[in-house]
Amino acid sequence: MNEAVLAEADTDAFQTSLLAGGACGRMIASRDWSATPLGPIRAWPASLRTATSILLRAAVPMVMLWGEEGIMLYNDSYSLFAGQRHPELMGARVREGWLEVADFNDHVMKVGLAGGTLRYRDQQLTLYRNGVSEPVWMDLDYSPVLDETGQPAGVLCILAETTERVRAEQGLRDSEMRFRLMADAVPQITWITDADGQAEFFNKHWWDYTGAAHAPTNAAKVSADHLHPDDVAGTMAAFNEARRTGTTFQTEHRIRSAAGEYRWFLVRAEPYRDPQTGEIVRWFGASVDINDRKAAEQALTALNAELEDQVIQRSRERGLVWQHSIDLLSVVDLETAVFDAVNPAWHKALGWPIAEIEGRPFFDFVHPDDGDETRDAFRNLQQGNAVLHFENRYRTRQGRWRWLSWVAVPEGGKLYCVTRDVTAERERRDELATAQEALRQAQKMEAMGQLTGGVAHDFNNLLAPIVGSLDLLQRRGIGTEREQRLIAGAIQSADRAKTLVQRLLAFARRQPLQAVAVDVVELVSGMGDLVASTTGPNIKVVVDAEPDVPAAECDANQLEMALLNLAVNARDAMPDGGTLRIAATAEAVRAGHRAKLPPGHYVRLSVADTGSGMDAATLARAVEPFFSTKGVGKGTGLGLSMVHGLASQLGGALTIQSRPGRGTNVELWLPRSAATPRRVEAARPDVPARPAGGQVLLVDDEEAVRITTADMLVDLGYRVTEAASGEEALQRISRGEPFDLMVTDHLMPGLTGAELARAARRQRPDMAVLLVSGFAEREDVGPDLLRLTKPFRKDELAASLAQLSA
Repeated sequence: MNEAVLAEADTDAFQTSLLAGGACGRMIASRDWSATPLGPIRAWPASLRTATSILLRAAVPMVMLWGEEGIMLYNDSYSLFAGQRHPELMGARVREGWLEVADFNDHVMKVGLAGGTLRYRDQQLTLYRNGVSEPVWMDLDYSPVLDETGQPAGVLCILAETTERVRAEQGLRDSEMRFRLMADAVPQITWITDADGQAEFFNKHWWDYTGAAHAPTNAAKVSADHLHPDDVAGTMAAFNEARRTGTTFQTEHRIRSAAGEYRWFLVRAEPYRDPQTGEIVRWFGASVDINDRKAAEQALTALNAELEDQVIQRSRERGLVWQHSIDLLSVVDLETAVFDAVNPAWHKALGWPIAEIEGRPFFDFVHPDDGDETRDAFRNLQQGNAVLHFENRYRTRQGRWRWLSWVAVPEGGKLYCVTRDVTAERERRDELATAQEALRQAQKMEAMGQLTGGVAHDFNNLLAPIVGSLDLLQRRGIGTEREQRLIAGAIQSADRAKTLVQRLLAFARRQPLQAVAVDVVELVSGMGDLVASTTGPNIKVVVDAEPDVPAAECDANQLEMALLNLAVNARDAMPDGGTLRIAATAEAVRAGHRAKLPPGHYVRLSVADTGSGMDAATLARAVEPFFSTKGVGKGTGLGLSMVHGLASQLGGALTIQSRPGRGTNVELWLPRSAATPRRVEAARPDVPARPAGGQVLLVDDEEAVRITTADMLVDLGYRVTEAASGEEALQRISRGEPFDLMVTDHLMPGLTGAELARAARRQRPDMAVLLVSGFAEREDVGPDLLRLTKPFRKDELAASLAQLSA
């Protein structure tokens, strides 16, 4: 009975102790622990009660992990550390309470319950304390809590969060690293010393330049070890005076390099004072290499002294430097701007006799566009500026202009000048700028060409089933008379779209071409009447083709279209009439030619008009696709683009000369052909279909194109087997399926049409193949494959099949 009373008294005392243990103590006292591994408070062992009372009264964060499951009991300081995880952590199993660091706490419990201790300093863990993941740094000390038998029953953790300190130290390290990177990036020497001159920092440039070993040093030792002996005393005197007065330290001295060479440096340092006491605590300094400036000043001073002596003595006897210098040396009166004396180099550069230069103001020779800038520069010298550097143009005796670069120093009312002819340098810079601009323009046009070619290729695939289907509907006479008119209108629009796509492909240099030897004289002469009817009666058309002009390597149909486009452009440029001249000549191109072609022999076709011409801005954009000056609805802006693309694709070039009010001359340069041109008979409008009975393997990855083409082939009397890919077609051939011929698209995923044709002929050498494409593929298709251009009509397909079977 007495033991029960004592136990009840102990429990009451412990409850009172808990209530005095802050918010967490009151929480422990008020909770019913019966359902937890700890059991009701009255049953807690003395060791647990004692440890709980100790941690609740601790000022630092403490948490106890009791039992094998690590039931958590902690104080108010720990609850602040836990953030939004409190109060759910109270009484929770530590593995579940801090699930994100479960492995870490498993290790703690294993070591602690085995009687071991753990200590961590600045331990980083990633915790979810306030709803988000955050890195936390802590000092952690873990010790076992012994029960009444002397065995570890729990683990006591004393925690101190060090996140702010760790981050502050990391921030300081980052700041120091950024400062060092910035200082090392400066192309001069930078340094820091304390108030007494003890070195605290040198940037990388100091160590690289001097080759000095990284070791503690000070201002006196640096001066003794690295400065020119003649500069040591003056440098230290200036530094000590700056320390005494607290003012800027500035001097010039020579520093020895790692190779033993001395170079002049301008040294400047500013004192940094303690914000509280005002005492100097550091010097921040920089040493700037002025060796080249020193050498130039010394050379100019020497030259000025010589020139001044010559002016005073009015002696025409020049020294060797004056007489033979390739630089233009002169003395100018600072008041009147008159040349007092010039050396012979002036005559060599400008052609003026020396007597015609001396005694005249130099403004008499300055280019009018440079007059204001030159007067401003001269006015600055008159106002006391020490040295002048500028460039302007001077007139030669022949009336040309030369660029001169000046260095001028005023002294004693005179201006002593060293001038250099930089015309060639300026021209090289201008040529480089022009070449760079040309490169940018070429890259832009290439990018536009790639984009345009891709779009046009996709449009061809879209147009192919449209054109084919409309053609079949028209030929079969389907529908009423009104519906047939609508079909005819749709075909007309589709043909216009086909023409537009061909122009896009021409600009992109992707149109299928049949380049052969073409008699351009015959072609141009034969187009005279067509051009005249196109341009109208107000424009006089002159065809000037020399009879001995050799054949050109080109596509005759595309060349005719190009010339017709140029003629239409010329007509539009002459609304009030004029003259249009078409000429063909043989030309030999050498390196540096304006057409920018490889040296060789070419045929030049020119289309010249007497129209309105183009200004420089319009001329610069003339061959850009969709650029037009004709207004909305009056042109596609693809005419010149198409001609330019055709010329490039054939290995030639397009050049344009134009001036406002003087007309335009467009020249098409084509490579000369060594072959003899063949006369081509005019194609018949309709080609009869082959007799029915042939088995055709039709291959195309576009279902709409495949369906339309199959209908055409069936109408032509063929039996058709379709394949949606090159691989499927090759499988059918490998299985021995009988085919008389194969009609295949070229650009398909996987096997291309050309690859399919080669693979098929290895198995069936006698198989005829027709390759269908709307794109001039870059890879070599081979001359043995007959090609049909998308989109096509039934009669065009029939003509190609007839040619294939011929």
